[in-house]
Amino acid sequence: MARVEVDRRAAVERRLPPVSVKSGAPADGYAAAGKSGEHVFVPLTQVEFNQVRYLRRRQKSAIYGGVACFVLGGALSRFTLLLPLGAVIAVLSVVLWVLATLALKRFLPGVAISANGRRVELSRVHGDFVVAVSALEA
Repeated sequence: MARVEVDRRAAVERRLPPVSVKSGAPADGYAAAGKSGEHVFVPLTQVEFNQVRYLRRRQKSAIYGGVACFVLGGALSRFTLLLPLGAVIAVLSVVLWVLATLALKRFLPGVAISANGRRVELSRVHGDFVVAVSALEA
């Protein structure tokens, strides 16, 4: 996997070349990548986009389900096994959230914003995307 530097404004406004950052295939749309507050939009194929959306839903459901089970176990703790069962499910939910987060790294590039905030370095991108960005900036 390669690295490429792009204009941050182009990435935020979805003006990157329509080449998937992960497979190099023609992109069908854009997905948000990066940490909260540092989002940029990267091109992906529909299949990759669907996988990213699925993994993000799994992250949310793991956290909400874990918290709900822990709270429910605490509320019904007069029954001796419900609190430990809720705690076990909460821990398993955190593990599932971590696994979903790690799987997202397969589909989204790493995002690092430069010190001046004008450029974005995308890591773990396909070589064809790098070529397309280079051709666009030339």
